[in-house]
Amino acid sequence: MSVAQKAPLASTFGDTITAPAWKVKPSWYQLSTDDRMIHPDNQYRMAERMKPRRILTLDASHASLASRAGEVAALIDEAAKAVAKA
Repeated sequence: MSVAQKAPLASTFGDTITAPAWKVKPSWYQLSTDDRMIHPDNQYRMAERMKPRRILTLDASHASLASRAGEVAALIDEAAKAVAKA
């Protein structure tokens, strides 16, 4: 993961977003209950704001893509199939 993930540019946090995709496109959300990077309460607020079709809650850390790959992949597959039907 350290090879693939890099720290974001500082300017990322000051960029103005005028039309976030989650406002007009369907979304799904995976919430990690043991995340120490983004508190689960904050994740829940972000998810609720997005009005996702489904929130998958996993007993996982911030690295849920690695530790719970099967469940995360299934959520992505579910989302892809739902969008393909539309």
